[in-house]
This record gives sequence, structure tokens and C-alpha cells, in this order.
Amino acid sequence: MFKNRWITLLIIILVAVGGYFGYNAYTADADAATEEPAMQTAKVRTGDLILYANGTGYVSPAAEASLGFRSSGQVVALSVAVGDTVMAGDLLAELDNTAEQVKLRQAERTLAEMTSPLAIANAEQELALAENALIDARNTLIYQISPAVYEWENKVAELNTAIAEATGDTADLQAQLEYAEKSLRNAQYSYTEYYVPDTFTVAATKFEPEYLAAPSEMDIRETRAAYAAAQQRVVEAQYYLAALNGEELPEDAWGAELAKLEDAKLAVMTAQDALDATRLYAPISGTVLSVNASFGDTVTTSPIITIASTDDLLITLYMDETDVDKALVGNKTTISFDAFPDVVLDGEIITVEKALQTVDGTPVIVSLVDFDPAGLPILSGMSADVEIIGGEALGALLAPIQALREVAPGSYAVFVVKNGDLKLTPVKVGLRDFANAEILSGLEAGDIVSTGVVETKDE
Repeated sequence: MFKNRWITLLIIILVAVGGYFGYNAYTADADAATEEPAMQTAKVRTGDLILYANGTGYVSPAAEASLGFRSSGQVVALSVAVGDTVMAGDLLAELDNTAEQVKLRQAERTLAEMTSPLAIANAEQELALAENALIDARNTLIYQISPAVYEWENKVAELNTAIAEATGDTADLQAQLEYAEKSLRNAQYSYTEYYVPDTFTVAATKFEPEYLAAPSEMDIRETRAAYAAAQQRVVEAQYYLAALNGEELPEDAWGAELAKLEDAKLAVMTAQDALDATRLYAPISGTVLSVNASFGDTVTTSPIITIASTDDLLITLYMDETDVDKALVGNKTTISFDAFPDVVLDGEIITVEKALQTVDGTPVIVSLVDFDPAGLPILSGMSADVEIIGGEALGALLAPIQALREVAPGSYAVFVVKNGDLKLTPVKVGLRDFANAEILSGLEAGDIVSTGVVETKDE
């Protein structure tokens, strides 16, 4: 359908042009006094087409930091002045922190005692005792319920856990569970019928007859509870010893001694943070721009020192919002400074803010331009004029903008003049400015195109 519309449109244009010339020929015969309008033409040529946008800005540091203490107090050390060069991590100023230092030493001493070789040896001993207690508790339980019942109880519990955690087919596990449950029932039967009489029958003496001293249900429950507690004490001792040795623990690690150790570590961190809050360190390398405190002053958390990285400068650029199509990261720029009127530097847009700002009542696009100062003594705050290259076509085929005819939205054609005739020729257009258009296809250098007609007035 689009192709048919194109053909129809071409026919209409050609008919109109033909009618125009036919009408002129007819009216020339009818009225010799009327002059035929002269056609304007231009030659397609090669050349450069560069799109520019202009903006203004100022030199700014790539990084700037205004620093203040995280606590209030009296300044007892101030090691920088305006103009000094500092490195990241340098101590710039300090408050009176005697109390904080005492708390930190106490916390560090406590932690050191808890992690000393003696403490580690004690933890190893506690683990060994817990493991021995576990063995005793397990042996007592096995004796009371029989080795077979103990074995199949554990097997059933193990299979139930495996089935609960399985993500695929559990048919084989279910079959194993059925077998284990059956074996457990058999073991429980044997326990009642054979194990209890054989194990817990007390032989008769001359003082009393034979009797059965089997453990009660309450006795067995108490033994099971003691065995579970022994298991937990072993795990707790293992976690604590691992922590003392600096090993990584699971997130759900627990234990009373472990909690005390974690509290001691937290106390050191808290005391260190309180001490750091009284010291001011440089977060970046740069030059001190301002110092708003003196030795002996009592200060709050408001900024007192400003540092800027003056060795790495950028240009904060303001552009008119109508040039948004040229405010793109990566676009090249040329830069001139009032302080150096004869020098032009190259630059590149590295960031563009996502929202407009208002400067002197005018909405503007704000971006940052990286540039090479080329050894010039450029200072932060200097004003700059910036020319942004929004696009360029070098050695391109160019035609006058007046020659373009928009035959459909985004589609263009030109009238090519050959032997006095006009031929409507579709073209593909690239960059355009107010005077010329880049022709990507459809024309060749040297082609003559119509740019309109020159209207004349009767004298």
C-alpha cells in the first residue's frame, strides 16, 4: 500500500510540474508580456557538515568534600591551613578524646583476654569434656532402649529428614523408610520380649528374690533429654573454639560463650568508632580550600574544612534545553577561556544530569565536560565558553536544504535537472543544518538540483 501511495504521489507531482510548464507555454503564447519564472538550481558537492551547540560554564574540581567531626568537642589538633596539599587518609584535625581512648583500651584488653592462648586452651578442654559427656549419655541411652532400637530410631529419623528436604522423586526413600519403620517395630518387640528380661533381671539372693529392674518411661525420657543436651553442648563448644581460632561460622551459630565473644568484639568496634568520630581524616587527595576552626575552639558536627581535588578539573556546562539532542555523553567539545583568549582546548561530555536546572530564571541542561588543560594554569572557578559538536559528516555529499521535498514523514526527494527537465528523485538524508543536508544515497557529486523558482515582478 505504501508503494502505491508513493507511485501515486510521484505521478501527481509530475503531472503538476508538467501542468506548470504546459501552462507557462500556453500563457507565453497568449500573453507575450508575461515572463517565465527563472528556476533556481544548485550543484551537489562534497564537503563537511558539522552541527554545533553553544554553552557556558565554569571550571570545577572533579571531587570536593566538606568535612566535619561526627561528634562535638574542643579542637586539640589542627594540622592543615588553606592552600595545603593533603593525601587521602591524612589526619587533618582532632578533638579532645581522652575518654574515648580509655574506653577503647579497656575493650581491647577484655577481647585480648577472651582470645588469649589460655582462653583457647580452656575452650579445647571444654570441648573434650562435652564430647566425653556426649559419649556417656549416648551409651546410657543405648543401654536403656537396646542397640537395635537406637539404631533403627536414628535410621527412621534420618530418612524422614531426607524426604522432607528432597526436591525430586522420593519413591526410593519412601521404600527405605517403610523398611526402617518395620525394622524398628521388630526391634521394639524384641526389646520387650527379650532385651528387657535378659538385661535388667536381677538375680535372687539369700536376702531377696529375683526381680526386674528395667528403666521406666520417665527414666528413658530423662536420658533422651540428657543426650540431646549433651549434643547441643558439643556443638556450642565447637562454635566457640572455631570463633577463637578465627574460623568462619555459619550465620545461625549460637552459644552463651560465643555471644560473650561477639559482645566483646562489638565493644571494641563501638569504642573505635567513638574515637574515630573525634578525628577528621581526608577522604580524598587535594588542596585545602577553607578552614573554619582554630586550635582550642569548641565545634559541633558542622563542616569546618573543605578539600578539592584541583589536579583533576572538569567543566560544569550549561546548555539551552533546545539543544538536548546534542547533550550526549561522548560528544566532543571545544573550550575557550576568558583568561586564555588565544587558546582552544578539546573536551568531551562525560555526564549529563537527568533533570533540568534553573539558572537565572532559565531552564538549562547541566553536564560535565572532561578536558586536558594542556599545561595551562587553569584554576577552579574560571569561566569557559564551550562549543559542543552534536554531529559531523566529513567529506560528505551535500545538497542545499531548499532542494529537499518531504514526500512523506521522514522521507525526502529532490528535483534533479537534466537537459532542462525535472526528475523527482528519492534521497536518503543524514545530518542537516540551516543551509545544507547530508545526502546518503540518491545523488552524486555534480548533480544539478532545483532549489525553487525566482519570482519576478512586472516593472
